[in-house]
Amino acid sequence: MSRRVLLMQSLAGLAGLAAPSVAGVSAAFAQSFPEKPIRVVVPFKAGGRTDAVARLIAEKIQEKNLLPQPVLIVNAGGGAGSNGVQQMKRGGDDGYTIMHWSHQMLIAEAMRLASFGMGDFRSIGFTRGGSPVWCVRQNAPYETLDDLIADLKANPQSKVDAVGIGSVPHFVGAMLAKEAEFETRLVTANSGADGLRLLLGGSADIALFAAQEYLAQGDRIKPLVYFGAERLPQLPDLPTAKELGYDVVWSNPNWWLAPAGAPDEAVEAIAAALEQAIQDPEIVAYFEGNTLSPYWTGGEDSEAESRELLDQLKAIAADLQ
Repeated sequence: MSRRVLLMQSLAGLAGLAAPSVAGVSAAFAQSFPEKPIRVVVPFKAGGRTDAVARLIAEKIQEKNLLPQPVLIVNAGGGAGSNGVQQMKRGGDDGYTIMHWSHQMLIAEAMRLASFGMGDFRSIGFTRGGSPVWCVRQNAPYETLDDLIADLKANPQSKVDAVGIGSVPHFVGAMLAKEAEFETRLVTANSGADGLRLLLGGSADIALFAAQEYLAQGDRIKPLVYFGAERLPQLPDLPTAKELGYDVVWSNPNWWLAPAGAPDEAVEAIAAALEQAIQDPEIVAYFEGNTLSPYWTGGEDSEAESRELLDQLKAIAADLQ
């Protein structure tokens, strides 16, 4: 063996001793992350579902020592989510400041109402969420969704749907209308309580509610369809839109998001903690008690699902505009 070859082999060996491998660096980072508290920005005021779920899961992560540092919830409401996004961005992209949101963010992007979009984030995963029901008054002359759709086709725009423009009810109703080929008129409802008031008062004929909101109303309103992927256990006789032949599913997730530049190791550590937390019996009981689905969808799958939905929402937004 030549002296040149021996020299090159010796230098290579020294370089291997002097510099750790990429895998070694990654492993070391994974073992050390997090070295300080993780801040979770919730783009709403305290007290709503998104905030409550974030706090519940953060408490469970700390209680079960799923991460070596606490998870702190930071509320940054206002600006249709933009205040929360700015708060996240100010925290840097090292994985120590993340967000907990929902697919309402995709609607804002589809409507071009925001200066942010999926390109600003990477998906950590879903701790899932819940799906809504489309309801009419109890005395309405419809027993099934197809009864209502038949009436709408025979009498276009004869019924009024209570929605907030650019809201989840607006888009879910528009998705069903496009799929089933009917038209309604709209009246503004800025909340579930507002929609209920309009529906019961006769100013609207249809309104969309979270399943838990509907269940709290007793027999004053009547659900015609559920927009989950599967029937809700608490409403076993209520069919899904998919069962009825309409390809419309809305399962608004509890969505955990990191900045686009967050390192893999940080995202993986947080995801592992979330996946374990969502399996805790207390978390499962809370979710099921609030008509939410307690299961985990990881980063790649949640990202792909969200991008597919965003394409659908952009098509709906183009029709609405």
